[in-house]
Amino acid sequence: MSMARAFSLSLLLLAASRLLGVVRDAVVATQFGLSGHADAALVALSYPDFTVSLLWGAAVPAVMVPRMAGQPPGVIAAEAARWSRFALAAFAGAGLLSWLLRAPLVHWLAPGLAGADARLAAQTLGLAALLALPAGAVAMVGAAALQAQGRLQWQYAGHVVFNLVLIAGLLLAARLHQFGWIAAGIAAAALARLALMRWITTQHHAPAAPTRRWPDADGLRAAALALAASGLTVLYTLAARAFASDAGPGQLGVFHYAQRIGELPLHTVFAVAAALALARLSAAEAAGDKDGARERGRQWMQSMLLVAALLGACGMLAAPLGVRLVFGWGRMGTADQAEVVRSMRWILALLPLQAAQLVLAARLNSHRRIADQVLGYGCGLLALLAAGSLLHDAWWRALAAYGAAYLAAVAVLWQRLGWRTGDFEARNLGILLLVLATLAGQALMLGGSRPDLAGMVAQACIAALVFVAGAGALLRWDGLGSLLGQALRRRYTRR
Repeated sequence: MSMARAFSLSLLLLAASRLLGVVRDAVVATQFGLSGHADAALVALSYPDFTVSLLWGAAVPAVMVPRMAGQPPGVIAAEAARWSRFALAAFAGAGLLSWLLRAPLVHWLAPGLAGADARLAAQTLGLAALLALPAGAVAMVGAAALQAQGRLQWQYAGHVVFNLVLIAGLLLAARLHQFGWIAAGIAAAALARLALMRWITTQHHAPAAPTRRWPDADGLRAAALALAASGLTVLYTLAARAFASDAGPGQLGVFHYAQRIGELPLHTVFAVAAALALARLSAAEAAGDKDGARERGRQWMQSMLLVAALLGACGMLAAPLGVRLVFGWGRMGTADQAEVVRSMRWILALLPLQAAQLVLAARLNSHRRIADQVLGYGCGLLALLAAGSLLHDAWWRALAAYGAAYLAAVAVLWQRLGWRTGDFEARNLGILLLVLATLAGQALMLGGSRPDLAGMVAQACIAALVFVAGAGALLRWDGLGSLLGQALRRRYTRR
């Protein structure tokens, strides 16, 4: 398979997996609306992925992939086998611990849940964790091996399989009116993804050579530092969800749905932009072209800030119709949908900060400055906890704390990268402040408006026109956008 075809398939599968994640949330919303039952389901569904990401996720790109890349198949198999054993042992213990501490975990993750809802969440979370945690961690090792072999598309295929099986489990639980089937669905989805990863990684390579059974100390130390960086960003979401839950039953769901749909386009676009920008940036750095590297870094930041502004502005207009289409088919009424829209607009107002953090983190990572990332993310987490503790319970408390985290992290990361490169990018800082103010003003202006169906359609049409015009302008005149436009023209017009 050619590189261009593999890249296109990877993007297609990535988009499919994220859209299926939205479908998964829509199934929960249509069955439970905004309620304690919905919050219980969301806590149980998200716990395995959050835990694996928090305790394991960054070890894949930061440690395992560099060790495997370019190595013979037998060496890749041996390295994967070592890390698989470690993952199985560590996360089997984490699964057992999750079962034993299921009630306190639910209280920490969703303090607003009580009574029967809390018991349902604890039982489902504990049962699912026993299998989903070790299966998810070992599957991630398989994904690392595939990434090292240039077969990244199979990692996204695993996410697609996971979501399909999980959606089937949710529908079965709804039909049988048995909440416990959600735990079975989570476990089955994790095992299905693991089976796919194991099958693919055993194709086309030699058996592992007999070597040591466990990862070496240097690898474990590097993994610990990488996990400290990525795990802190996972804690942003966990802490913000806990603050949202404090506001009452259903409020965790409001934050979850708003975040899921509001942030999905930006993170999908970033995956495409990063593939282009990192290649150019790395080439300049490898050639010793410091001025070129700085220019490409500035260009990447500017492009992502403009994309975030466009997605935020259009998303705020299209939000009422989007939420109606995704969640308006079951027990989530009009008032509940309006709550999600209101929160989603403020999530969208934060997109420029998220875009800035993604770019800053990637650029620091290219300089191997993981410690700077840990410092920035740590400051962001402290800001989140401080804001959430000082503010009184209200619908906007979790959103304000979430925004404080990104604001603090971006400020620290920007300073560290500026000190590293000698360029604090005053122009891009001005763009960031301008688009933040613009999106905040738009969110305030739209407020909690509840247009009728005709108004929703009209707003969505305006958003589509603005998006097409804005995307066309970026593809034509923006530095990184023009490169993407050229790549698309070569891919689909053969010119």
